[in-house]
Amino acid sequence: MRQGKCGWARRRKWRYLDGTLPAPQKRQVEAHLQVCIPCRAEFTLAQDALNALAAGKPLTPEQQRALQRPKPRLTLSRAAALAILALLIGAGVYLWRVQGDALLERLAARGAPAAAAVESAGVAPSPAPPEPAARPEPPPMEPPPVAPKPVEAAPKPAETPPRAVSPPAPARPATPRRVSAPPKPAAPPATPPEGTVEVYDAAGNLIQRKQLQEKQ
Repeated sequence: MRQGKCGWARRRKWRYLDGTLPAPQKRQVEAHLQVCIPCRAEFTLAQDALNALAAGKPLTPEQQRALQRPKPRLTLSRAAALAILALLIGAGVYLWRVQGDALLERLAARGAPAAAAVESAGVAPSPAPPEPAARPEPPPMEPPPVAPKPVEAAPKPAETPPRAVSPPAPARPATPRRVSAPPKPAAPPATPPEGTVEVYDAAGNLIQRKQLQEKQ
């Protein structure tokens, strides 16, 4: 009983040291540590290793082993269960090797009379129901012939009535053009009297005539 209590307490070691263990379980662990010297020494070593890590100090080999996860121990109950299971498997294999053939012969002997009774009764196995005859497939329906559409004749273009050709207009006699006579050259102006000055334009018309006054 004490060994089981030690395993229960050690599984809760780290939660007990960091203060996350519930109060009822914490009181049970403390009660166990008061009476179990090995567990109390293990808890103390683990606490020293945690303190050294927090302070940055090197760990001793004992403290390093205390921080390692312990290997699961095989309890007495587990060992007994494994031993019983191995014995059962071995016994089953032995019995099968020794009595397996005899057991098979007994089963075969029991099945032989039943098979003979069935044969003597002449019970023929019921024939399998005939397979339903396949229905003949209906001939494929041919589509009705499509009547050709009548070809519509193209509409004839409307005939244009012939236009009446008007007779050509009679040619008008050419009107002879009147040739205007060249203008007669202007008659040269008469010689003005002495002492008179006359002014003519380009066409020879008299513009001004002026009498010069003689000096006294």
